[in-house]
Amino acid sequence: MGEVPGMPREDCIMFWIVFVLSVGLTSIVFLNFIIAEASASYSKVIDDLEAIIAKERVNMISEAEEMTRTSKKSEVHYPPYLIVRSCPL
Repeated sequence: MGEVPGMPREDCIMFWIVFVLSVGLTSIVFLNFIIAEASASYSKVIDDLEAIIAKERVNMISEAEEMTRTSKKSEVHYPPYLIVRSCPL
């Protein structure tokens, strides 16, 4: 370790010990913060995932219906209303 002019060797060693401990502690706190933010982002994405998948399915069905020729559309395959059923979990 480098000697600092005018500083006793014991103080220099104590300085480096405190420096390394403070850098280590700061790194642990910072990494903990990053992990917490990543976890919060993951939770938010998982909460919205089902709604996003349903929206994309609806968009794909709508696009497929727009691409179907009018002559191929019949009341059997394309009714004027939708029946929605839900089952309790």
